[in-house]
Amino acid sequence: MKLKTSYSWYRKNLLTLGFLCSINFSLLAQQIGFDFPEGVQSVKIPFERYNNLMVIPVNVNNTITLKFILDSGVQFAILTEKKFGEFLNLKYDRQLSIQGPGMADSIRAQVANNIKMTLPGDINSGVNQSLVVLEEEYLSLRKNLGADVYGIIGHDIFSRFVVEINYDKEYIELYEPKLFKPKNRFTRLPLTIKNTKPYIYANLVFDDGTKARMNLMVDTGASHPLLLDNNLEDITLPSKTLSTVIGRGLGGDIMGKLGRIKNISFGKYDFDDPIVSFPMEGQYSKSMKKGSRNGTIGGEILTRFNPIFDYNRGILYLRKSDQYYKKFEHDMSGLDLQMIGAKLDKVIVIGVREDSPAALAGVEVGDIITNMNGADTKAVEFSSITSTLRYKTNKNVDIKVMRNDTIRKISFQLKRMI
Repeated sequence: MKLKTSYSWYRKNLLTLGFLCSINFSLLAQQIGFDFPEGVQSVKIPFERYNNLMVIPVNVNNTITLKFILDSGVQFAILTEKKFGEFLNLKYDRQLSIQGPGMADSIRAQVANNIKMTLPGDINSGVNQSLVVLEEEYLSLRKNLGADVYGIIGHDIFSRFVVEINYDKEYIELYEPKLFKPKNRFTRLPLTIKNTKPYIYANLVFDDGTKARMNLMVDTGASHPLLLDNNLEDITLPSKTLSTVIGRGLGGDIMGKLGRIKNISFGKYDFDDPIVSFPMEGQYSKSMKKGSRNGTIGGEILTRFNPIFDYNRGILYLRKSDQYYKKFEHDMSGLDLQMIGAKLDKVIVIGVREDSPAALAGVEVGDIITNMNGADTKAVEFSSITSTLRYKTNKNVDIKVMRNDTIRKISFQLKRMI
């Protein structure tokens, strides 16, 4: 039995965590779902934000509380490190072979049933949940986010409650669907739920003037602005693109191109020059159900709103956030970074794009960045470091790197490459 899924993320600030599952339900426990304590109609839950991703605490089996990404693209809750399954003494009912984007054909996971999960506000699932546990730490969430994140959860929450996301104040509020009163000050868009995933229609204009109307998944677990399946007939690649590793999936690195299109619009909202990811043929679409979608709208667009997901009524409510007018930018240094160390306090260079400002200045894979623009990197959040590298073209960046036990000073100037 194969569990087909698409689960990828963008390194640096473009982290995609869309996990598109198609599972034989006979393998999994019946999904009863979360419920409020008696008499409670709504609960507000603060979240931590990393590169457009929301992270919330989830308690498992009344034993341990772990940080999970809230991802509208994931069907079943996932534990990304098996060591916690061992700590919880989980009993596995099935082994699954998971096909995902990247070079590897498949990876392995186990399914544990009769799991209890509890959210803040004493929202609990009873003991009827299923948990997919990866055999190995394929995703390196800690290193890529710079935070102790060990899981992903999505449909169990979005399907049970009306979910309001306030990116400005960094909280989600869950409402009892039957008692939720629609918000008049929000714009309403039709929301279609297909194979547990939410979709809206958007109008796209490519840089050659070609227009297309596409069905896009609304993915809170993706950091990118927009990803399009480049096998579609309506797709016209931008004239200027950047060939690079656009992300990493369960099967490893995902190669593709980054470029800009002229415009994307939905409802009364539209954005000029959004950055779009075009996965290489076979790297991404092989793990997608054909015809199920044209692509995804991710966090770099979603954070420009404070959205409300109402699966019950089939409505996505949108209201502009403080980030609505922010420009779309990609990394301008050429550096691919991760956090390492037991305390996640070291920034290591894991990739340097050829002919990029960092490469031309002499930065090498394996360098440990200890200082950036006068700030000790141990005292700065990882998201602030990566944001600095896509802040403004022609901005000077001064770094100190540790290489072979020697500190070296390197300077370069950021350059917009797409």
